[in-house]
Amino acid sequence: MTPAALDAAIPAGATILLDTSAVLAYLSGAEPASAAATSVIDGLVATGRNPAVVSAITVTEALVRPMRATSSTAIRLVDDFLLRFPHLRIDPVTIAVAREAARIRATTAARTPEALILATAALAPAPIVVCSDASWPSLAKRAQLEARVVVLA
Repeated sequence: MTPAALDAAIPAGATILLDTSAVLAYLSGAEPASAAATSVIDGLVATGRNPAVVSAITVTEALVRPMRATSSTAIRLVDDFLLRFPHLRIDPVTIAVAREAARIRATTAARTPEALILATAALAPAPIVVCSDASWPSLAKRAQLEARVVVLA
């Protein structure tokens, strides 16, 4: 998506849930969705136009590759982004989030990480979910979530 299309798709002030795929595309800079992820994160979140939230599950998923590679530099990059990026918060997996994720899984057969991330969006609340997975709009619809899914690539 172009920056103009993202501006149109994401209302000013709306809280955005960043899926792991969007975070990884941003941090990598070399994925098909990287430019769009950068537009959202640097253009909308960093400026304060839109606050953002990530699930604690995203912390786990974003750190797997750097830890597997035992790259202290990459681990520090991910940690710095998640813990210090302006207008970005990490929401924990609470009992309420886990229950909502169970409902989503029961309704859609989504995998547990996806269900937990979508449940985080539902309870944050974050009316906009940003990801790079084209299957998520239908997944959110099947889960009867009110959030709008914006697919980056």
